[in-house]
Amino acid sequence: MRRNCRLLAIVCALIFLLTACGGAGEEPEEEFPSVPDASAEVDEPAPPEEYDAQGIPDEPGTQTPPDESDAPTVPDEPDEPTPPDKPDTSATPDEPDTQITPDEPDAQPVPDEPAPTPDEPDAHILGELTPEVTVSGDAVNVGTLDTVYLPENGKYAPFLVLSADYGGNALLLRRDVLPEFRPFNDYSAVYADSAVDRYLNGEYAQRLDAIADLIQASEIVVTDADALGVSGTAVGTLTRKIFLLSCAETGFNSLVNAGKEGSTLSYFNAPENRTAYRENGPAVSWWLRTPDTYYLSAAYAVGPDGTLGSGNAYNENGVRPALCVPADAEAFPTMDILDGQTVYFLSI
Repeated sequence: MRRNCRLLAIVCALIFLLTACGGAGEEPEEEFPSVPDASAEVDEPAPPEEYDAQGIPDEPGTQTPPDESDAPTVPDEPDEPTPPDKPDTSATPDEPDTQITPDEPDAQPVPDEPAPTPDEPDAHILGELTPEVTVSGDAVNVGTLDTVYLPENGKYAPFLVLSADYGGNALLLRRDVLPEFRPFNDYSAVYADSAVDRYLNGEYAQRLDAIADLIQASEIVVTDADALGVSGTAVGTLTRKIFLLSCAETGFNSLVNAGKEGSTLSYFNAPENRTAYRENGPAVSWWLRTPDTYYLSAAYAVGPDGTLGSGNAYNENGVRPALCVPADAEAFPTMDILDGQTVYFLSI
């Protein structure tokens, strides 16, 4: 009996074990994501319709690259188009001088210096010849002429004969102002030893060396230095070979702030004769030797229109030298100075 109970217990245990072992192959009722068998072949997912060129597959070695059948075909090496009419630059000339530059049509040579403009007939043209001219007739006394040419620095310049008796000599005045404008003085308008006085009897006098022996020392009337700044009229005398004319000599006699420096020259009875010009140029102002005595540093000058004015001594105006030669000095006629016209010149 006891043996049978043991057998029964053993049989029951076996049945229980068999029952438990037989259920081990069934899947549980709970749902879990299935894990694919690594050994089985898995279909690759289809690529997207548009493949991003920047996308990089996770496993470059295990995935098939997207279908590139629709991508444009890129040639291995595109044929480089040849530019039309491209010059052959493969050959380089040995020397750049071998290249030929086409001549420019109608090229005009440029002269080193502009050609001189021919002088036009003008009352103020200056003679351009040297003192060596041909005499074409008999000499006359300079005191009998209206104009005489003086050899000035290698060429002839016209001088007006204003008087045959200016202190016993013929008074000459340069017809045109000198080319360079000059101040009367640095400050003071006293004429004696002023800048313009020193210039006329120094640098300018050297231009007249050819007739230096003919030029006479003249006594001229000048305003006293003490008259300046007080509207004074006191005058004195000064001896010079070359000088400026005064207000009184050019016909300005009724000035309050000026001394009477001499007498009016008949040539200036005509107001238009006070106008002076640059050589071959326009009318310009020119200094007189008379100071405006209301001031310490002002002198009178004739304007381009022939009227009188005064200005600072350091201003610049034209200069017309005046000088005296013997009234009976011989002047010779020539046709070589001025365009074939007969004019008279002075010579030693």
